[in-house]
Amino acid sequence: MPGTLLFTNATIVTLGETPEVIRNGAMWVENGKIRGFGASEEVLALAPPLARLDLQGKILMPGQINSHDHLYSAFARGIAMKDEAPANFLQILQRLWWRLDQALTSEDVYLSALLGFTEAVFRGVTTVVDHHASPAVIDGSLDRLAEASLQVGLRACLCYETSDRHGEGGARQGVAENLRFARHCESLRDHRLTAALGLHASITVDPATLKLALKEWPAEVPVHVHVAEDMCDVEHSLRTYSRPPLQRLLEDGLQDRPVWAAHCIHLQPHEKELLAKHSVTVMHNPRSNMNNAVGCAPVQEFIQLGVSVALGTDGMSQDPSEDARSLAVIHKHQAGDPRGFDWNNIYRVAFLEPARLASQRFGRLLGEIALGAEADLMVLEYDPPTPLTGGNFLGHWLFGMGTAPVWGTWVAGDCVFFKGQVAGIDVADLKLRCRTAAEKLWERW
Repeated sequence: MPGTLLFTNATIVTLGETPEVIRNGAMWVENGKIRGFGASEEVLALAPPLARLDLQGKILMPGQINSHDHLYSAFARGIAMKDEAPANFLQILQRLWWRLDQALTSEDVYLSALLGFTEAVFRGVTTVVDHHASPAVIDGSLDRLAEASLQVGLRACLCYETSDRHGEGGARQGVAENLRFARHCESLRDHRLTAALGLHASITVDPATLKLALKEWPAEVPVHVHVAEDMCDVEHSLRTYSRPPLQRLLEDGLQDRPVWAAHCIHLQPHEKELLAKHSVTVMHNPRSNMNNAVGCAPVQEFIQLGVSVALGTDGMSQDPSEDARSLAVIHKHQAGDPRGFDWNNIYRVAFLEPARLASQRFGRLLGEIALGAEADLMVLEYDPPTPLTGGNFLGHWLFGMGTAPVWGTWVAGDCVFFKGQVAGIDVADLKLRCRTAAEKLWERW
């Protein structure tokens, strides 16, 4: 039966609000859900006869969740700039990302997503929240991403980056693509696929487009938008709307919607209060922010205000553990204090909030090992050289476990990656196809 298995001889790390480590543990998975876990003798006494997988002491824990991604960026790896190096963030957008996304074909969209999802399960990622852009092929673009995600088998929450960069027609297409795909997901009822509603940022979304989107889009679906990633967004909003971007977006209609706001680096002081007041979830992407030299979001302040902050990669890679390590050091550096961002905050941003966000959107318990939770799991080849407990898990994750080889990845109890092989994907052939497509993209971008 699909999604049914008995893991034995495992070192189980539960995550959740109070993480536990269970040695010589077992887990009973049935129909994609966790039906039992704990000490081996207890689970084996209760579980029916099932196919067994002996983990030989390996780490069994929930799969990683990436709260903000840009899969379409995959073919930028190694690309040579055609102009001189950008001097600021707006030039990075203009000279790299806006040029690249406009050059994407439908097949590029599919292949870059397939590559990204494949690399994700290699690192034990079971859920990806993506923010997509391909202005030359808007209609049906989210279907190509969904095709890739379902082929690999992980969970994906997808949206299209609605923008005025390509005129009224492009903006209307973006609005329509988000609406069509959200309705498609609702009718499809596949537990691995859901939608958000995408806006690029205040700087490229004018009042008419925002008004149209909010008129057309269902009110209960989250709006996924970039906010104050760089001062250019703030300066444009103040100059054009006499208000900073978060305030402007909320006052012009988003205050009545669930909002996922990526970055939020350059908020005005009163806007930080607005995050809490309107239950906005912030997607924090520390490596990307450092790479673009745009600053560091005041995550400590957000948390003190009761704001939910979830970790993403922003397309830098498909491994959130890399951003978790950056998260653990950049805020201490910013504070000039090794106590400036404590273990509880790191754990909350890297694990608890991504799990909360994904659980709410997919309508099922994700990101922890608990009875009835989805069996979205990864197995790591990590033999701890020092004692491993629930209380010190994060220290192991940041300084060893997070970089350990992934032995296997399961989504809803189905194996999607095992011993270097992605189920149903010829990875060598995929990379060959990607190299061919990327070479053509680079010629025309």
